[in-house]
Amino acid sequence: MGALAAIVSKRPRKASVVSELIKMLRALRHRGDQIHSIATDKMTIFAKDLSELNSFCIDASPDISDIIIGYNFRQVLREDEPQPVETGNLKVILEGRVYSPQSTRSEVYRMIEKYGEESIRRIIAETEGSFILTILSGKRLLVGRDAVGAVPLYFSENEEFLALASERKALWSIGVRDDSIKPLPPGSMAEVTGNGIMIRQIKTLEKPENKWYKDEESILEELHTLLSESIRERIHNLEGKISVAFSGGLDSSIIATLLKEAKASTVLVTVGLEGSKEIEHAEKVASGIGLRIKVGIYTVKDIEEILPRVLWLIERANGLKVSIKIPEYWAAENSSKEGCKAIFFGEGGDELFGGYYRYLEEYERALGDIGNKLFLDTVNLYHSLEMSEKICAFHSLEARFPYADYRLATFALKIPISKKILSANDPLRKRILRRYAEKIGLPAEVYLRPKKAIQYGTGVSKALKKIAKKNGLSLQALIDNIFRRIVGSVENSTILFS
Repeated sequence: MGALAAIVSKRPRKASVVSELIKMLRALRHRGDQIHSIATDKMTIFAKDLSELNSFCIDASPDISDIIIGYNFRQVLREDEPQPVETGNLKVILEGRVYSPQSTRSEVYRMIEKYGEESIRRIIAETEGSFILTILSGKRLLVGRDAVGAVPLYFSENEEFLALASERKALWSIGVRDDSIKPLPPGSMAEVTGNGIMIRQIKTLEKPENKWYKDEESILEELHTLLSESIRERIHNLEGKISVAFSGGLDSSIIATLLKEAKASTVLVTVGLEGSKEIEHAEKVASGIGLRIKVGIYTVKDIEEILPRVLWLIERANGLKVSIKIPEYWAAENSSKEGCKAIFFGEGGDELFGGYYRYLEEYERALGDIGNKLFLDTVNLYHSLEMSEKICAFHSLEARFPYADYRLATFALKIPISKKILSANDPLRKRILRRYAEKIGLPAEVYLRPKKAIQYGTGVSKALKKIAKKNGLSLQALIDNIFRRIVGSVENSTILFS
C-alpha cells in the first residue's frame, strides 16, 4: 500500500520539479509513511522521512532529470517492499494488487522483466486485479490501470508540467485547480513525456448483446462459480483477520457467507447512529451466518466532527456521496482497530443486478429496457470505489470489492433484465441475486428484505440535514463551504489530517 506521485516537466526546471514532488508526497503521507522514494532514469533514492529525502535529492541534483517519480510506502503483506523496483533498465511501481494469474508481486516483476514495456499492456489485458502499474523507461513514463478502476490515479497538464498522483490533494498542493484534474480512465495505458500524455484504451467492459440467454439454474451456478472465485482471489496471501462492511443486507450477507465458506478469519463490522434498528437486524443475521460482529454506535456530534475529514478523503463536495462514505469511514476505522488487513465491501451489487429504487422509474420510462443504464452505472462505478479506497488507505486497510470483478461484471451484465427486475413496481429488485442468496442458505429475512440505502439505514442522511439546518444552510451549501476550506488549506500546504 502506498501513494504514487510523478511530475514530467515541459521546461528545464529541475530544482522545482523535486520540490514540487516532495510537496505531493507530503500531501499523501497518510497513505504511506514508512519509506519514501524518488527516482529518475539515472538514480533511485530511499529515505525514512521526507526531509531526509529532500536532502538526498539536493546532494544528487546532477542526476535530477525533468521526469521524476515518487512513492510513499506502507507494508501490509509480507511480500510488500519499498518501490520503485528496478527490473533491467526499468523502474517499476505497482500500487494495489494483481489477483490472477500473476498473483504475487514477484511474478508481476518477472513478467515485466520478460516483456519490458510491452508487459504493461499485457498485464492490463490479461490479468484480474485492482492496481496502478507505473514503469519509468528513460525519458518516458508508462502508466496503466486495471479495467474496473478501484485504485485511484489522477493527472493534470498545463504549459509547464504534467503531474500524476494517487489522490487529488497531491495535485492541489502544487497549485493545480481541482477542475483541471482528471482520472486516468480504467483499463487504459498512458505514455507520458515532455511533449504531453497519450492515452490508449486497452481493456473495458463491453455492452452485452441482447440475444444472450441462459436458464435460471445455469445462471445461478455460474454466479456461484464467479463470486466464489472472486472471493478466493481477494483473500489470497492475506494474513490475519479481514472484515466485511456489514449491514445484514443482501450484498454484504452473500460476501460474509462466501468468506466463511472460504475459511477466512472474518469479523463483520456494522455501524449506525444510536437507536438504529438496522444494527439489531445485522446482529441477528451475523448470528445466523455464524460470524463475530463488531458494532460501532455513533451520535450526530460524531458526524459533525468527522465530516471535514471524510470530505478531505473522498475529495468531492457531494452530499449523497458523503452520506454514504461516512458509514464506510466508521467501518474502516473499526476494522483497523480490530487489526484487520483488508475490508470487503458490497459495492457493485446494485449496479450489476438492478438494486436501486431509481431503476424503477427508468424501467417504466424505457419499458423495461434498462440494460444500458445498468451498463453505464457499472462502467462509472470506479468513481465510488476510488472514494472507498482512499478512506481505507487512510486507515492502513486494503479495500476489496468482490462484485467489482471484471469477469463477474461481464457475466452479470448479460443476465436478462427480467431476471433482475420484474416490473416498474418491483419492491425488491435484484431478483436473481436474491435467488442466489436463498440457494446458498441465507434466511428469508435477508433475501426477501427490501433494500435500505446505507445513508438511511445508519441514520447518517437525516443527521447531516439536521447539522446543516443548525448552521442555517442547505446540506449542499454546508458541504461546499467545508470543501472550499479544505482545498484552500491543502493549496497553502496545511496538513489537515494524519
